[in-house]
Amino acid sequence: MKILGIGAHPDDLEIGCGGAFCKMSAKGHKIHMLVLTCGSVGGKPEMRRAEQERSAAMLKAKLYWGGFEDTGVILNRELIRAVEEKIELVKPDMVFVNHAADTHQDHRNVAQAVETAARYIKNLMFYEVPTTMDFNPGIFMDIEPVIAKKVALLKCHSSQVYKTRVKNLSIVESAKAAAIFRGYQDRVKYAEGFVARRLMLDSLLDCK
Repeated sequence: MKILGIGAHPDDLEIGCGGAFCKMSAKGHKIHMLVLTCGSVGGKPEMRRAEQERSAAMLKAKLYWGGFEDTGVILNRELIRAVEEKIELVKPDMVFVNHAADTHQDHRNVAQAVETAARYIKNLMFYEVPTTMDFNPGIFMDIEPVIAKKVALLKCHSSQVYKTRVKNLSIVESAKAAAIFRGYQDRVKYAEGFVARRLMLDSLLDCK
């Protein structure tokens, strides 16, 4: 399958579905990543771009940049069209984007734009990031076999490792704690959770 992951900022995709992407990539599915800003508010843009490129290379993923302003992503025709263009290019079987209920305005606007742009895609999944609210996943991916690879993806974003706004807490610790919590919900050690807007069950058989 062709998988298109969409994130507002560098590292959003790795946090929300890095483990799932590791498993999918290993099974031969083609991963495409659209990152809509270069995360300039959270660090030097050239550094964050390089970090994202390292992560994409580790996943053997095709990386696209949206060119929008960090913290200034507006829900408008331009944003929707930018996502539509990548959907038309990639022709994905499945799209992943962050959940719309979120304290960060970029995340909210990106999720809503993707819902519109991906309205004809059979499989549209929402992932969680640390600022996500009201997230109640009913779909899970067991990432215990690839937890070390997910950590490696997060460490590619070295400028962000301790930018959690919590003293002495790294993004690696945060992501592993979330994975343990979601894993417990699905009776495994580590998992990522997802909410489906639409899900064709036949697609899950292809991800085994």
